[in-house]
Amino acid sequence: MGGQFAGKSAIVTGAASGICRVILQSFVRQGASGVIADVNEEWGQQVGQGLRAEGGTVMFVKTDVTDSAAVEHLFEETVRAYGGVDILVNCAGVGVHKTVVEMTDDEWDFQVDTQLRAVFLTCRAAARRMISQGRGGRIINIGSGAGAIARVRAAAHCASKAGAVHFTRVLALELGSHGITANVVAPGLTDIKNISKSYPTDEYRDNHLREIPVGRLADPQEIADMVLFLASDQARFVTGQAVYVDGGYSAGKLSIDGPHRTVYTPTQRR
Repeated sequence: MGGQFAGKSAIVTGAASGICRVILQSFVRQGASGVIADVNEEWGQQVGQGLRAEGGTVMFVKTDVTDSAAVEHLFEETVRAYGGVDILVNCAGVGVHKTVVEMTDDEWDFQVDTQLRAVFLTCRAAARRMISQGRGGRIINIGSGAGAIARVRAAAHCASKAGAVHFTRVLALELGSHGITANVVAPGLTDIKNISKSYPTDEYRDNHLREIPVGRLADPQEIADMVLFLASDQARFVTGQAVYVDGGYSAGKLSIDGPHRTVYTPTQRR
C-alpha cells in the first residue's frame, strides 16, 4: 500500500477493537507497517487478516502492556520484522465504574496499570529505540476528557488519564532534542458499539449528548484522523500538547444556561 506513512512502522496498543482498531487500520491503509498489540488474540488476528487481504503489512503480537517483559518482547518483534519503530500509539484501556468507597485495591490497580503504568512502559521502550535509531519518531497517547473533567464512578480512569497527560508533557521535554514528539489525543464519547465489547449505556450516552455542542457522538475515524495528523510531518513542530477531539464537550457546560439576576444602579459602577 502507498501512502504518507510508507516506510514507517506503527505500533498501536489495544488495536484489536474500538477506536484503537480504527487507528491501526488507518495507519496501515496509509502505507505503514502495522503492529497490533493486544491481549485478545482472536480479534487481533482477525483485524490483521482483514488488512493483509487489502494488501497491507501488519502483524499481531499478543501483549499484556502492563508487563515489562511483554512490552520488551513487543518492541523486539517489531524491530525484527520492520527494522525499527517510528510511531507508537498507546490506546489500550479498560473500565472500572465504581465509586471510590466501593472500589477494591485490585480494581484500582487494574485500571491505573493499564492506562498509566503501561504508558510508561511502552513509551520508555519506544523512546529508547527511537533515540538509538537517530531518525526521530512520534508518540501519541490516547487520553480522555476525564483527564481534565472529573466524573463520578471514574476515579481510577480520571486519575490515570490525567497522569498520562502530564507524563506526556515530560516526554516532550526530554525527547524533543532527538526529533521525537509526544502528544495526547483525548477523544470525546465515540460511537464504538459495533467494534467493541464495551460501550456506554443509552442513559449515559443521552446524558452526555446534552453537553456536546455539535450534538452527536464522535465517529472513530475522526479520532484516527487527529492521531494520523500528529504522526505526520505536518505536525513536526507540535509536541507536549493535549488535543481534545470531543465536539466541544470540554469547552464548557451547555446545561449552565441563562443570565444571573443582578440588581445594581449606574452609581454602583467603579
